[in-house]
Amino acid sequence: MKKLLIILLVLFSANTFSQELKRRASLGIRMQNMNDSLQKITGYDQNNGAYIDLVLPNSTVDKAGMKPGAVLLQINDQKILNIRDIGPAAGNLRDQDPVKLTYFQNGKTINKTVKAIGRPEEEISEAVMLYDVVELNGLRLRSILATPKGIENPPVVYFIQGYTCSSTEFSMVPDISTMQLYSDWIAAGYAVYRIEKAGVGDSEGDKHCMEMNFTEELEIFRQGYKALQQYPQINKERIFLFGHSMGGVVAPLLAKEFQPFGVMTYGTLINSWFEYMQELTRVQGEMFHTPYAEIEGDIRRVTPFWYEYFILQKSNEELLSNEKIYEMLEEEGTLQDFKNGIFMQRHYTFWQDLQQVSLVNTWLEVKSHVLAIYGEYDIQALNSNHVQTIANIVNTNNPEKGSWAVIEKADHGFVTFNSMDENVQTLNSGNYFQALRTKYNPNIAKESIKWMDGLK
Repeated sequence: MKKLLIILLVLFSANTFSQELKRRASLGIRMQNMNDSLQKITGYDQNNGAYIDLVLPNSTVDKAGMKPGAVLLQINDQKILNIRDIGPAAGNLRDQDPVKLTYFQNGKTINKTVKAIGRPEEEISEAVMLYDVVELNGLRLRSILATPKGIENPPVVYFIQGYTCSSTEFSMVPDISTMQLYSDWIAAGYAVYRIEKAGVGDSEGDKHCMEMNFTEELEIFRQGYKALQQYPQINKERIFLFGHSMGGVVAPLLAKEFQPFGVMTYGTLINSWFEYMQELTRVQGEMFHTPYAEIEGDIRRVTPFWYEYFILQKSNEELLSNEKIYEMLEEEGTLQDFKNGIFMQRHYTFWQDLQQVSLVNTWLEVKSHVLAIYGEYDIQALNSNHVQTIANIVNTNNPEKGSWAVIEKADHGFVTFNSMDENVQTLNSGNYFQALRTKYNPNIAKESIKWMDGLK
């Protein structure tokens, strides 16, 4: 398992308000870690700090006088030893918050205090953008509704993102594949709605996404659906869910309760999380050309851990009391995170909670039209068997309501690849983010629009 690249699939009352939720600030820089070559170039004789190779005009650092070639040393009271320190130091800054920047430039160490500048809002040429707030107990969550210009009461796609605690707003990277998918839906006459997770993007409150289990996060999307129903500018009778990756687990749980007009999933699963993790190890091992004997050894070594973790639902402390599990996590480099309650970028209880969800029984209760989509070269969703099964399950109780589609040359992130090996090589080379911006696959939008348009 150590050598296997594992890539994963995303109690409150709520109200929607029009009041402002302050924008998360952006420094406006591109950066890299310092090294010996950069020390010579900058004249800064230490190996700490973040080298700035791009400064956006009218950004926070631009207002502080920072230029390309500077070395960022400190943000407020937090020293910047490398670029990983930037997020914790600047992640909570809001528009107009005072921020003290210490940087080295032209042979001098400079201290400047300026007001942070919020990120720009998204701009979609054919859409009217509405930035709003959904309030839950202790949380204020950013919601975004984009409605196509010139269309009265359009149908709406509620986009439900994957498991990570990353933003679903892309004002800083408008060419990214997900943003292009939104734009295609809007151009076809569909509104697009999103809600950010706790502590993500502009959202703020008492709890962060990284501290939440699956049930708590599901409640955010439930309240987002309720808020969406209150907007007079959309057609409440034609709400479509689009669940991407882990969002494909959330979507049927919402559909079971609200029974929207239609449900789409992309790159998701149908089995239990315990089963999925075993299948993932074997299938992804083959995708990455791991020797079969090594894959078999990985599965046999890690399955006892998964069993105690997902099936027996032991706490992280109980699991770490097992010497073999402790050593395995230490070898993989995930021990400290697990001690802190984090596993695979989420709180460890998130995955235990997810294990309790029966997707088969959930889909059996969905009466909506359903389209399950799989990308031909989707490394995370593994194979097309899952989408075929989803359609078959839906048709068990609601004949002809379920359908499925495979999008040629598409991967998990709506990117075009000519082969699975090309996808693997792009991931291994560190060039995947560039592919997200330059190789969007429009056939995902075309297939979903054709299906939505065809429903009566």
